Amino acid sequence: MNRTSFLSLLLFFIIFSSCHKVDLCHLQGDIQIGQIEEVLSLDCTLFGANDQIIRTEEELLNLFGDLPCQGDLPSIDFSQFTLLGQYGGASGCQRYFTRQLYIKHGAKNYTFTVKVSECGGCEPFATQWHWVLVPTLPEDYTVEFVFQIV
Repeated sequence: MNRTSFLSLLLFFIIFSSCHKVDLCHLQGDIQIGQIEEVLSLDCTLFGANDQIIRTEEELLNLFGDLPCQGDLPSIDFSQFTLLGQYGGASGCQRYFTRQLYIKHGAKNYTFTVKVSECGGCEPFATQWHWVLVPTLPEDYTVEFVFQIV
């Protein structure tokens, strides 16, 4: 085997096996920033818009009532919270999510950002919903949804 073939094979082996390392990219795990009360796991299939604002129990039931979901829908106190959902995907051997909520009262705006830190290319592209409970969104406020892969 010549040197070029050996180095190519060695490089291939390193790349292939690197996906199995525990801390491949020094990523720390999922992070919540800002006024996110809770991250919810709602394993349901939704079609249509890639972002959702749910302000009432009725809206929650209208959205999820007839969908195939794993588990029960959560009990949410909509007098205290609004449910925001954002859909997005990423690939990589490791994926960690930073979910941020910034409230700009002067601009009457919430900005919900999901940043994906990914590393490696050994996993297929995967998508998921990111559901968070946030302080009640006033009726005259807007929500800006941002999804980034960093």
